[in-house]
Amino acid sequence: MNAKYLDDLPIHFILCTERTGSSLLSLMLNLHSNILSPSEEPFAIYFWKKYRNKTYWNEPDIIDYVDSFFLITEKNTNLYFSKKNVFLESLLEHKEILNFDRVVKLTYLHFIDIKDKSNVRIIVDKQIKFFFHLELLQQIFPSAKYVILTRDVRDNIVSKSNRKLNWNQHPLFLSALWNDTYNNIEKLVSNKRIIVTYESLISDSELVLKNICHWLEIEYQPKMIETEGVFESLLEKKKNDISSDFIHRLKHFHSGLSQKPNSNKIGQYKEAFDPKILIEIESICGDNLNKLGYETNSSSFQITQLKRIYFTFLAKCYRRYLLSFYLHIPLWLKLKIKLLRKKKSVV
Repeated sequence: MNAKYLDDLPIHFILCTERTGSSLLSLMLNLHSNILSPSEEPFAIYFWKKYRNKTYWNEPDIIDYVDSFFLITEKNTNLYFSKKNVFLESLLEHKEILNFDRVVKLTYLHFIDIKDKSNVRIIVDKQIKFFFHLELLQQIFPSAKYVILTRDVRDNIVSKSNRKLNWNQHPLFLSALWNDTYNNIEKLVSNKRIIVTYESLISDSELVLKNICHWLEIEYQPKMIETEGVFESLLEKKKNDISSDFIHRLKHFHSGLSQKPNSNKIGQYKEAFDPKILIEIESICGDNLNKLGYETNSSSFQITQLKRIYFTFLAKCYRRYLLSFYLHIPLWLKLKIKLLRKKKSVV
């Protein structure tokens, strides 16, 4: 793998909130022989400040980077990433050509290690945290394009509540979280973004994937919709690297990946909420729902100002402000925190 290949390899992003079909979209993209869609690891923004100007990498530098990467990773490394010694050997092999941009791309290329990377021409990263770091992301990756993946907030709330995601499952908190997330769309110029809905991805997968491929300037491959059994095959190949309990939890959490996309979860909110709650949800999210093409049922949005302020502030604290705070913690302190947590989990 030479410097020109790495320099010419574009990195794009999927931006969304949880339970919007991003794992399904990522799975479909990975079935394309020219696309790599890594699992969710925000390493690039955490390492940027330390390594952005580094043009000479010796062996101790590389060892330090690899150790730091495996320490700071957030989840599922054993499932989605190469073994540590393989990653280290790869970086050492490319030692003479390394700079930050090439190290990041080589790191990405070690995700989904069961995939043949010989024909990869595009990387499309999925990371929900990046929606709240767009200024930095555009600075690091100025040529990146963005797939904005949305889902009707009312169904999104039902799905998140069923999975017990987020610290608070109150519908108005989850509404405010969804709304604060998609407010960030305006930070991206229109020619750098494409909006894809969960509903269209499920109901017309082929057309959506063709549109995404065209927008990314790559030819569509029909095998992208052949998702049945793919996730189970990955788990089977990785069964010696992860525990059976973890495999069981993954199968439950990503149960939708084990079957053909179906529309039975579209509109499920109609049976889940009474009209008063729906009015309040639309009062918080109505503007973004309409902008994204979702219908609203209330002739006028009604919610007390105190409720709106309270849940909006709570959502911002939980995600926007907390992510901003963590981003600005020095890397050495992030690694220290991770190390302490790792030691505690072992004990």
